[in-house]
Amino acid sequence: MPRGVPKGKMKLSDEERKAQKKEYSQRPEVKAKAKERRDRPENKARKKELRKTPEYKAKDKEYSQRPEVKAKAKERGQRPEVKAQGKEYRDRPENKARKKELDERPEYKARKKEKSQTPEYKARKKELRDRPENKAKRQSSEYKAHQREIANRPENKAKAKERRDRPENKAKAKERGQRPENKAKVKDTASEKRLKILLTYSKRLSNSNVPCCACCKMSGHVDFLALDHIAGREEMDSEPELVKLGYSSKLKNKKLRNWLIENNFPKGFQILCHSCNYAKFNSNINTCPHETARKEETFAMMEEQSSFEV
Repeated sequence: MPRGVPKGKMKLSDEERKAQKKEYSQRPEVKAKAKERRDRPENKARKKELRKTPEYKAKDKEYSQRPEVKAKAKERGQRPEVKAQGKEYRDRPENKARKKELDERPEYKARKKEKSQTPEYKARKKELRDRPENKAKRQSSEYKAHQREIANRPENKAKAKERRDRPENKAKAKERGQRPENKAKVKDTASEKRLKILLTYSKRLSNSNVPCCACCKMSGHVDFLALDHIAGREEMDSEPELVKLGYSSKLKNKKLRNWLIENNFPKGFQILCHSCNYAKFNSNINTCPHETARKEETFAMMEEQSSFEV
């Protein structure tokens, strides 16, 4: 018989003792008593002071980094009721105000910036970004529309402009733009996007596998081709379907290319060579002379055929 154990009773194993302790702590009266103790002002103050000590922080960090603790926390965070509870807590006006006030503190900004520069943070962010489900989410039309809606809010536009106009950010952007590898990358990206637009509209309107003019069918070189606004750049500002997608006559070059690709190449555009584009622009009826000549020939043939039949 082990020493210190009452007669007729066996000594409990560690697992049995843990299970007994857990069962005891789950009793409603025990829970209520523990909560009452925790909520006492003096106990709250003591706990708060304890959390600030280096020993407590180190111990808490070590505990939270354990694989089994991480797995348990992750599993709990995925529960619908926990997600709903977290959202409800974050959406409270007082918590929103508190978070906003916290985000504006210089020491918090500095700490956040310092953390974002660590190799661990960068690796974690890249790992999250490269997950297949996150990649697929970023490519969805709903996600892109939501991001555009957020970016187009007046307060976000003002913030973005204020950030861009800061002297240090202007200097950084200029320095990045002057790097040879970035210059080449920007040029290559722009050329790829332009070629994609030329190919898509040529295939759709001219049934051609190579970029070509929708009017004269010229396909000698892509540098002689341009994107044409069929109804006119400014006239298309009044087309509801395009306006709904975020079209504006102010969209040019890079912004226009990105808008076309993001919106899956909407109708209202065609590919013309510079000659046809210039002739169409200077025409009183917004039509290239080639198109006018073809229509006249068609009408003449129709008249000839009808007179022959008569």
